[in-house]
Amino acid sequence: MLTTARAAVLLAAALVLGSAPRASAQDEDVDALRFETDLLSSVYQVFAPFPWTEKPDQASFVYADSKNTIRQYLYDGGRLRETWKSFPLEGAAQAVFAEDLNGDGRPEIITFTTGARIYVWETIKYTLLWESVEENFETISAMAIANVDRDAALELVVCADNLIHYYDGVEFFRDKVGRDFVDPRVILVADVDGDLTDEIITDDGYVLDTNTLSIEYAVEGFGYPMSLFDIDNDGILEVMGEKGGVIQFWDVKDRREIW
Repeated sequence: MLTTARAAVLLAAALVLGSAPRASAQDEDVDALRFETDLLSSVYQVFAPFPWTEKPDQASFVYADSKNTIRQYLYDGGRLRETWKSFPLEGAAQAVFAEDLNGDGRPEIITFTTGARIYVWETIKYTLLWESVEENFETISAMAIANVDRDAALELVVCADNLIHYYDGVEFFRDKVGRDFVDPRVILVADVDGDLTDEIITDDGYVLDTNTLSIEYAVEGFGYPMSLFDIDNDGILEVMGEKGGVIQFWDVKDRREIW
């Protein structure tokens, strides 16, 4: 079985060398490879499973290499082969997503870069659907893909120039802009206070209302990396982050650190 450590080494080699590693037939079966890619995507923002293949015995992923390009690879018949590579981007990719923005069953590939650009490709002919050239951002620090307005399409939740912006996932118009200053490396979107409405959680310590984009709760940073986990099994997710090598948990519903 391909261990997480081995998969991390393979990915690191791909990022450094600008090419993907080959996998032999004995390395991995498809189910285990999918499990490993899910684990890797939780650690590396520049790596994402691609949740669509033509055959059930295939697996695919996308990642950002060291040459400012996005690559897609397909695991098929015991080998890993490149199926697509983007043009050189304006800056290095900071995160990669493979999400079905418009609900047609086929994921789009989304990324943002150190050059303050957002790119979105469809994945039939790999046409570029949108590049944020007219937004004129100075910086983009974080992004999440989520349904924050309850319509059928997903939205791009972007922290650009230290404000949260919503972009429609079909037409890519800017739908909403917040007023509160934030400076995250990671954005998560989930219901963390049990009110049946999602919140935006930033690793620099803010929980924002998805409707108003105003701050509901703030601490001196949740830490990095940051994730969500129901540690007390009450059905409500807690915020988990690492600060100074220590894992900490926050209960947003009760407004307190619990561990």
